[in-house]
Amino acid sequence: ASGASKRCPGYIATHISETDNGFAASLKLNGQPCNKYGQDIASLMLSVRFDTSDRMHVHISDTEKTQYQIPQWIVPLDKGLGVDKRHHSLEFTHAHNETSGFGFKVQRDGEAIFDTTGHVLVFEDQYLELTSNVAADANIYGLGESPNWFRRNPDNTTITLWNRDVADPFGENVYGSHAVYMELQSKSAKFHGCYLHNSHGMDVVLAPGTVQYRVLGGTLDLYIFGGPTALDVIDQYTQLVGRPACIPYWALGFHNCRYGYTSVDEVNQVIANYSRARIPLEAAWTDIEYMDKTRDFTFDAVNYPVSEMKKQLDALHARGQKMVLITDPAIHVDDAYGTFVRGRDQD
Repeated sequence: ASGASKRCPGYIATHISETDNGFAASLKLNGQPCNKYGQDIASLMLSVRFDTSDRMHVHISDTEKTQYQIPQWIVPLDKGLGVDKRHHSLEFTHAHNETSGFGFKVQRDGEAIFDTTGHVLVFEDQYLELTSNVAADANIYGLGESPNWFRRNPDNTTITLWNRDVADPFGENVYGSHAVYMELQSKSAKFHGCYLHNSHGMDVVLAPGTVQYRVLGGTLDLYIFGGPTALDVIDQYTQLVGRPACIPYWALGFHNCRYGYTSVDEVNQVIANYSRARIPLEAAWTDIEYMDKTRDFTFDAVNYPVSEMKKQLDALHARGQKMVLITDPAIHVDDAYGTFVRGRDQD
């Protein structure tokens, strides 16, 4: 457990009631607030819903609903029709521990696949902490984006989810954040998965016997997938968040993409070298060097003039090839930059 949870009181469940597809409860602070990284929220809501026959939704949120939650229109989730718990492959139970307070357990065929019992729940306005028991040498996969081994190291490893543009440092966080993992349980040889629907920065800490979320805000919006195969978990996850888009056929071919080309002439030479080497090339990418001072929707008039870029595009199309220009999702704040001015004026 982290230093925060050791000094926090946890919660106690009250007003437990059955719902059509699960149940609900109130969670009250089980002692004096610790206010470690923010203000403890005294009153929470617990909602458990059996979305489909193999997917469970467990949501712990603040009663006042002031904590940020990802709007449905930003990330549309398939909520499922809801099923009776008697027809569900997963079982939800909860318990109270005198030391740690409220905890819950999700089981599949009697085997725990998510189990917070014995660990303090911390829910502050700027810090959430939730810990689940796992095997001491757990087989956990996912929790990206990070250049790393396929199986995550379960021995005191911190996985940071915080998007940044860096040159692929091994074991560190890079461009994307995906708070989803699957675990292969050694005894049953079955997979299950868990997705935390939260857009705040977070650390996921893997230690012998536990996986712990440390999140900078929001709510604990968990979806648990019963598997039991890896393909089943992927199917259940993408049913929730959306299936991958169907890519164009040419995207499956060989592409050239590299940061550091100094001019359109150099890119043209690289393209020509593929033909000389008889290597099929489907698409030529140009990184942000083509921009004027890395400003989106501009071209460097000296090294990547528009007239020469159009010639490159025409030459590629004449051979059935594609051009891709990388665009960064950032607009300079500059009154002399037309894109910024137009966006500001039309906002």
